[in-house]
Amino acid sequence: MLMKETRDIQTQIKTHLSHDGQLTCAAAHHIATELKVEPLAVGEEATAMGIRITRCQLGFFGFAERKGLPGYKIVQELEQVPGAAAGAVCRAAEGGKTTCAALWEIGKAHKLSKLDMGNISQTMEIKTHSCQLGCF
Repeated sequence: MLMKETRDIQTQIKTHLSHDGQLTCAAAHHIATELKVEPLAVGEEATAMGIRITRCQLGFFGFAERKGLPGYKIVQELEQVPGAAAGAVCRAAEGGKTTCAALWEIGKAHKLSKLDMGNISQTMEIKTHSCQLGCF
């Protein structure tokens, strides 16, 4: 990464920190879009700066102070999974796993929120890997 690009990312991260000094997933993606860089570049820079990324938009982590506390994850089991979205998740899943980006794209195509997609994958017992920010 170029030095100017790194400085720009660092500046934007500092600008978008929450009141507790953390960076939300949504803010990190906003920074990536604004600076026209890959989300992974923002995630890696936040990690290098010692800044924790919170509030995963899929609901998988960051909604409590630390892992293990109640409410850390906000994903929920659904009573019923929308059929078309379920089919798309199954097609995207290999070996019972799919990527964060794939869930986002499926959600967009089916007009579902990112949290809806986290709930769908949770209900279907499809593991998610390759966080776009590098968190998992």
